[in-house]
Amino acid sequence: MVVAEDAVWNSYISSHKEAGQFRRRNFPYYDQLTSIYAKDRATEKGAQITDDIVEEIDAEGVAIAKNPEVGSNYHGYEDDVSLYEMDISDGSEQISISLTDAATLLGKNIRTVGLELSKSIASEVLIQGKSEMLIQESAQKLYLTLCEIKGLIEDEYFCTLSKIPDYPTQMLVFFSLPSFVRLE
Repeated sequence: MVVAEDAVWNSYISSHKEAGQFRRRNFPYYDQLTSIYAKDRATEKGAQITDDIVEEIDAEGVAIAKNPEVGSNYHGYEDDVSLYEMDISDGSEQISISLTDAATLLGKNIRTVGLELSKSIASEVLIQGKSEMLIQESAQKLYLTLCEIKGLIEDEYFCTLSKIPDYPTQMLVFFSLPSFVRLE
């Protein structure tokens, strides 16, 4: 923040009414600018008094009058610049907007990821449910299928009925085999 005595500010504001709004504002790049232009302050070498500045402006005006191609545009800069068009904030509003935008985007991304994860989990649950149903159906058919196999004795039926359901993958493999290979 640029700090000046009250008398200095009041004097300056009395001649520059539009500067009153800057009285309590932060100037975010003040330190950088003062380090760059420290040798060009009004009391140091290179300082100009108002007569020198007016003379310089008049000289530029004569140069423009002699060369109409230059026009009223000073070296590519616009003439009409008002305080209303200038960004006079300290940047905190822009930071706040940026953070809000980032939070909104993050929220949307989290929502999208959540939906995709829910779909994936639902798909896995559905697949697992179908697999369990297939295993249950196979377990129900197991006794009848074992009875169709020639050469098994009753103890082998019950031993197989007690072991195969504990290994559902083996049961599915068993049912996928042709009937003449199942005994081997």
